[in-house]
Amino acid sequence: MFARQYHSWCTLARMLKSKASVSRIAEQSITFPAKAFSSIFSLHNNNLCTMPNGASDKNYERKNGHPISMSIGLTGLLGVLSNSKDEDEDKKPLSGELKIIEMIKLAKLAQARQEFKKSEQFLHLALRAAYEIQHYQAQRYIIDDMANNAYEAGDFKKAERLFIDMIRHLLQDGVQQDDNSIIHISGKLANLYAMFHDEFKALEGFRYCISNLENKIKKGASDFDTLALYTLILSWFGDFIHNKGDFTQALNLFQQSHAISVKINGEHHPHTLLQLNNMAASYTLMNRLEDAVDCLNKALILAREVKMDDGMKDLPYYFINLANVYLTQVEKSSADAKELLEMAATSCEEGLKLAKMIRARDAVLKAKKCLERIKHYQTL
Repeated sequence: MFARQYHSWCTLARMLKSKASVSRIAEQSITFPAKAFSSIFSLHNNNLCTMPNGASDKNYERKNGHPISMSIGLTGLLGVLSNSKDEDEDKKPLSGELKIIEMIKLAKLAQARQEFKKSEQFLHLALRAAYEIQHYQAQRYIIDDMANNAYEAGDFKKAERLFIDMIRHLLQDGVQQDDNSIIHISGKLANLYAMFHDEFKALEGFRYCISNLENKIKKGASDFDTLALYTLILSWFGDFIHNKGDFTQALNLFQQSHAISVKINGEHHPHTLLQLNNMAASYTLMNRLEDAVDCLNKALILAREVKMDDGMKDLPYYFINLANVYLTQVEKSSADAKELLEMAATSCEEGLKLAKMIRARDAVLKAKKCLERIKHYQTL
């Protein structure tokens, strides 16, 4: 049972949060909010279990935010609303803008409580207010957040419709098809099509995203936003290919994503560590178990060197995954079975302790299943 934690939609948000100031975010018509997300699906392959994205995730511990988001963050939106009618920073928002802000805040609170129907109602009120004052930037943000909400609620078809509607609005506003905002939404749609098992649309979507990003980079684009989006899309595409069973190609995509993330985020960033974990998943299914162990040990060392909040939430899964690789080694060879079982038990117990500490119920269940497997082998 191999757990693969994904930071699908909101990984880019976390990358931008670490690099972009609120004022910079507020200046952009389409940027990415400071949120975290991680949805969890399962893929059984022999003894391995994949927990995908987040665009992969019902994302990252829900309290940290939504799975899917490409608009400006709430803090940035507040800045935009406060200054949209006048350059004077001291000018107070208009009543319509105050209503938008209040409704979005209430929607966020409802989302945090997993009251998605109530959140949707607040977002509809915010959208109506945005239409009344013709605030196009707020409209974009709200429509995108409605898609987030639909995704969290499990209404993936509604999320699909909203993202398509978002692309239509952007194109009508003159945004180019190769703009990062269009590529980001297209990547989210590709992830949704993968969930719908519409492999043709998913593959077409991922290729569209990667082709446009690679063309930009070949022409000299080296800005943080483009590279952050590129590493994210590569990871999502790698997940899609991994689930199709092409572990060699998936590994190559994860390695590319990892290299870019190291370049722009550093080796300790949660997205960088995630790619080590994903690489370990591919290595395991390719029977390259020592390589899988090396990747996971490296991720564990780096995660504990710099204790970033989001990275620490992944830590239990890395320990559990390492234990599962040890168990796979036990199955392949009985020569070092006793020592491997001891290492598996130590790793799994540490994962269980951390999972309880951060109240990660799914990780707790996976750790307990892992310990049951260990006890089974110990009694043989």
